Amino acid sequence: MNSNKFFSFSRFYQLLMNDILINYKKYLLIIVAAFIMGFVFLYGSMPRVVYGGDTLYGWNRFNSSKYMNIFMASIVALGLLVGSSFPDLGSKVKTANYLLIPASTFEKFFSQFFIRVICGAAIFLVLFWIDARLARAISVMQMVDVKTNLHYAYAEQFIEKFHYGMIFWYDRVVSYSSEAGSYPIEKIVYHKSIETWGISLFIVSIGLYLFSVKLFFKKLGLVKSIISSVAVFFAMALFMVIFSHIFYPGTKGFDVSLHSYTLQNGLNNVELWLCLIGFVSPLFLLPMGYFKLKEKQL
Repeated sequence: MNSNKFFSFSRFYQLLMNDILINYKKYLLIIVAAFIMGFVFLYGSMPRVVYGGDTLYGWNRFNSSKYMNIFMASIVALGLLVGSSFPDLGSKVKTANYLLIPASTFEKFFSQFFIRVICGAAIFLVLFWIDARLARAISVMQMVDVKTNLHYAYAEQFIEKFHYGMIFWYDRVVSYSSEAGSYPIEKIVYHKSIETWGISLFIVSIGLYLFSVKLFFKKLGLVKSIISSVAVFFAMALFMVIFSHIFYPGTKGFDVSLHSYTLQNGLNNVELWLCLIGFVSPLFLLPMGYFKLKEKQL
């Protein structure tokens, strides 16, 4: 096979530039909207009024778990961007024009993957980091102690500084002594590396599913991809219920009997299952989308 027909860097570059020139306003609007919405959610969730002793016990502090809750919710928005790939395949006329673009199937597929997945994820991570730091800085400046009606002296301890190392934390305990101005004493327990990467790839697999499965639908591809993903989830849940009744006769109704246990390497069997899905799914989701686009091309 002539490799130039499969991939040419100059042709791929021109395809990217063509997409950017046509859609740059839309991309800029998405970036600005993501930045504003991320800041609004983070800033709105951070406390700006405290009761003097709260930070000593830490129960009401804005910590890593609260950051991660907002981060995971933001991932959904990124999934919608990824799932809206191949926008020109929504109608017969646009599909015909898109398929006539002088580029190989791989270049068309990889260009969307590069823009929506690689660049989209990179920009999302940068924007979320900036939003988190900016929202924290403003909230710290505005934080007031209700008891004194003055700026809270230990505001920086009340809202943790965000960094992506928080993703690897399993548990974090911060304690303070009763002495004013004392430094916090923290104990951090990290996830096993295979758990972190496995679960991360599991989330990536959901995005790749939305990216590739959309090619199977002619109209309302994103909506139908989401509906199909929900259908797959309920089908898996139904199979688990059926197997629970088969292997555990005492199962009642739609209950799922799933016994967790720890393997020799310290992994939980459920965690191992998620890791396997995360590691294996990209190996067939991307080729599936590529060959479906190639089928349209033919």
